[in-house]
Amino acid sequence: MGNVSFLKNIPPIPASPAALAQPRILTIDVLRGFALLGILYAHMIFWYSGGPLPEKIYQAYFDIPNGIAIALNMLFFNAKFFSLFSFLFGLSFYIQIKGLVAKHENATLRFAWRLLILGAIGLLHHAFWRADILTIYVPLGFLLLFARNLSNKTTAILAALLILNIPTKIIETISIFVQGKPEFITDNFVENGAKYYAVITQGTFADVVAHNMYAMKEKLDYQMSSGRGFITFGFFLLGMLAGRMQWFDDIENSQPFFKKVWKKSGLAIIAVTVVGIVFGITTNALGVDFKNAPWLRWFGGSLADAFNASVTIFYIACVALLMLKPKWHARLASLSHIGKMALTSYLTQSLFGVILFFHFGLGLFFLTSPAMNAVICFAVFSVQIVFCKFWLQHFNYGPIEWLWRSATYLKWQPLIKKQNQVIQQA
Repeated sequence: MGNVSFLKNIPPIPASPAALAQPRILTIDVLRGFALLGILYAHMIFWYSGGPLPEKIYQAYFDIPNGIAIALNMLFFNAKFFSLFSFLFGLSFYIQIKGLVAKHENATLRFAWRLLILGAIGLLHHAFWRADILTIYVPLGFLLLFARNLSNKTTAILAALLILNIPTKIIETISIFVQGKPEFITDNFVENGAKYYAVITQGTFADVVAHNMYAMKEKLDYQMSSGRGFITFGFFLLGMLAGRMQWFDDIENSQPFFKKVWKKSGLAIIAVTVVGIVFGITTNALGVDFKNAPWLRWFGGSLADAFNASVTIFYIACVALLMLKPKWHARLASLSHIGKMALTSYLTQSLFGVILFFHFGLGLFFLTSPAMNAVICFAVFSVQIVFCKFWLQHFNYGPIEWLWRSATYLKWQPLIKKQNQVIQQA
């Protein structure tokens, strides 16, 4: 991430390309679909809870199938796919700005209006599911508007610092010296977890909405205390940079670059894993009490951030390289259907989750196991792929994408598909 010398050798994209239409890039849609699979899995495992739960809930399932499902989540899904989704948001931002400039529109004003509409959608989403990410993306999206004219080198350095959560680690360091602990924002997880558990298992829909509005502060506190906000914006910047550098415009020509990224991120994963294993064995052998070891908590958190970032970047490179292999291209192409309807798919996933598990719906919270939830996850995702493929055979956009696009331009966009119509990147 720190080596940015290669950026100087790649010419910038012209500000106003001749063609106004921007055909969709299949690999980007596949990555979106892949990201939505990971997001669904990460939330399904623990019954689509969007906040802290009592500790006994997480410790209730210790048999082998559930242990595998939970371990897979922690190692390969949790905190990785939101980063991938954030990367794709930054990449889409560049594509949209480029398209607006090509149409000779005021790109800043139009995109700002687009963000405000997304914010309204996010608030409605947050009302029934408190872990909505759109309400976080919108303010960070406005920051991206200010950052879009940074040089490639500055963008790459800033992205690396944020992705590795360096600002949070600096704040935690100061907090340790000042108050003896890295946690610089106080949060009562026990009390908050009990309240949220009661809402999930006993609350009406009105109770859930009221709690979610109240919990907005908890959500923002988490974004700050964990550094998730910094990491998200870092991946925004990396995605924007990927758009500038045309990494996905021609995957075949970018193959050497993605191979290099694949090798380096893979080595980073191995290195961090080895250090993490040694760290875990050593602290366990010494019987370390982490509650009274702030520097060890700080170091463990740093390892987790490095691991999550490396895995996310590894995933991006893997998908790009696999799309160059005919067999894998055919296997992964189905993900593009859901990727083209990413916003609709994301919202319907959480709607399905809360109806399935919350009290005002089917109330299956804790009645199903994490392993069973993993199976449900893949079944639901398969249905989404089939539905999206069917929908896109007849329509240009997903229903929410169509409403969003129509509101953006204050004009109803053509929804029903016509033969030989070129669909622009969204």
